[in-house]
Amino acid sequence: MENSKTISVENISFSYGSQKILDGFSADFEKGSFTCILGESGSGKSTLLRIINGLLLPQDGSVKIENDLLTPENLIQKRLEMGYVLQGNSLFPHLTVFQNMAYCLKILKKSDVFCKEKIAELLPLVGLKEDLLPKFPDEISGGQKQRVGIIRAIAHDPKIVLMDEPFSALDSETRDKLQLLVKDIHQKLQTTFVMVTHSRPEAEILATHLLEL
Repeated sequence: MENSKTISVENISFSYGSQKILDGFSADFEKGSFTCILGESGSGKSTLLRIINGLLLPQDGSVKIENDLLTPENLIQKRLEMGYVLQGNSLFPHLTVFQNMAYCLKILKKSDVFCKEKIAELLPLVGLKEDLLPKFPDEISGGQKQRVGIIRAIAHDPKIVLMDEPFSALDSETRDKLQLLVKDIHQKLQTTFVMVTHSRPEAEILATHLLEL
């Protein structure tokens, strides 16, 4: 059914100079699914994620978010319907943990009271405590930073959560814990998740759908 698709990528092509990364690629991402994109370095995994988010525009083809064509005109609006968790430490170093978590909420002009209540509601979901909120990113651990990044990505109730190898820079114990955490969050929220990974075992833990490039 057409309306079951949160994301439709249709015949997209993208090159960096003379290097063709994606060539007439198409895929659908079902509403509420957790799709892991698998592939070797250079296969176009992260490029595809950036195209879905509108950070890159395809040189051919199109992207639809819930049947709406992604265009330069609606790019900002559509981006605000997505959350994005990046590899490594992607937090704003000059903002506190709370300010990082509430970043998208403030862009959407939510009140301070709303932001505080929403973040307080989400903290237990990722296993963080309120005493972390006034700290800055360089005062917390790598695992805590990724948990903060996850809250930042889901706090504004996005339709889509994109994750670009979010656990690759972490030690194995922290990575294992965060994989299970993200799986639990997906099951609770039933939001459409799309994650890039080079690890098949990780994909098999998390994914309801696999997409290989």
